[in-house]
Amino acid sequence: MQGSPIPPDGNAVHRFVVGRDGEGHWIARDEKGLTGGVFTDRISAVRFAAMESGHRAGAIRFAPASVRLSLFN
Repeated sequence: MQGSPIPPDGNAVHRFVVGRDGEGHWIARDEKGLTGGVFTDRISAVRFAAMESGHRAGAIRFAPASVRLSLFN
């Protein structure tokens, strides 16, 4: 059997938002709400988002300081 390669789907890449919640924890969550986490520091949140997004350029954006993130919204 011969298979054909499956073209990469740009929508399959997780795109993340990183910011803080109302209690000061760092949140990293994908824009579709499929994965994410709560972290004690910014570096850990960014590291998680980078790994989950395959280290793709432009896959992480930061929420403004005035916006409070949650894993559930």
